[in-house]
Amino acid sequence: MEDPKPLSPPRRFAPTVGHWLRFVIIGVLTAAVGEWQFSVLIRGDWANLLGSMLFNAIYLTGAFVVTRFIFRLVARRDIAFLLCAGLAAVGGLWVEWFLIGNSPWGNPDASQWGMAAYWACLVVVPLIIIDREAWLRSLKGRIVLYALLYTALAVLGQVLIPTDEWRYAFHIWLVIVGYSGLIAVCVAGYLRGVPRHVVDYLT
Repeated sequence: MEDPKPLSPPRRFAPTVGHWLRFVIIGVLTAAVGEWQFSVLIRGDWANLLGSMLFNAIYLTGAFVVTRFIFRLVARRDIAFLLCAGLAAVGGLWVEWFLIGNSPWGNPDASQWGMAAYWACLVVVPLIIIDREAWLRSLKGRIVLYALLYTALAVLGQVLIPTDEWRYAFHIWLVIVGYSGLIAVCVAGYLRGVPRHVVDYLT
């Protein structure tokens, strides 16, 4: 039996305008629901939502370059993916701490884990979606379904919860739990799905 054709080396991730544009758009959309909850549903501030989306687009442009470099530098695809996820989480926390003021010492009530998961999703979701490998199709479907269910929950909570205080708590916890769940789906699905011959070939 002929050996399965290995995944092409990391040069598949060569930066192109099309890849960059899709990466940025998908990343912005990944963050948009959480930003919409914080900026619009909780605070009624559409300007903050638009400003956050613009900043995220700029941030994602840098993340695109970094992730391309990592996949070229690191031979094993699974290790490269985990490194991208970890760096995205750490980079996002730096943004929260030093640009927004949500550091442990500046805002002790802020969920550090929730913010790390949110920023990791910002990079990991587009990284998966723009990859055309067949073994990622089922994971892409799960991500889309998760996103639809999450958005539906956010809308239902906004409509059905009777008081501002309860709605505030609901949206805060939905973002923390929701983005934590999404990054878990992405990482577990990627590591389970990556073909063994891909890892071996790139070792």
